[in-house]
Amino acid sequence: MNTTRSIAPVVLLASLLAGCGEPAVCSKPDVLATVRQLFEEREFGKFFQMPAGVILLQGKTATYLSSDKQTNAARCSVIVTVDLLQMIKATQPLSDEQVARIKENAVKTGQETSKNDLVNYMVQTLASGESYITMLP
Repeated sequence: MNTTRSIAPVVLLASLLAGCGEPAVCSKPDVLATVRQLFEEREFGKFFQMPAGVILLQGKTATYLSSDKQTNAARCSVIVTVDLLQMIKATQPLSDEQVARIKENAVKTGQETSKNDLVNYMVQTLASGESYITMLP
């Protein structure tokens, strides 16, 4: 029996499974929560907390881009949506009816009511199993 032929599929499967962990780290809930927090701090300041619904992280768009073998870090990207109407509501004393009118007028005039940003970040998995996240320019 040729052992090379019987071991080759096992080695191939093991190498495929070893590579599967890197893309998954980009969409881990704790990683995405940290990315959202870092995005909010970068865009609106460290001491201003946006209310829920203003910043929406599109978790299904989290994408693995590449990895750095020296630092054991994965480069990722995700789309973050800022709902401009919710931001107006959070910062101005407006009622739901007024916000609805603003939205209606924006749609009529072709103005955007939300802003999408592509955010690049790096995730480095530490020996403890925790992730260190860095926002990239």
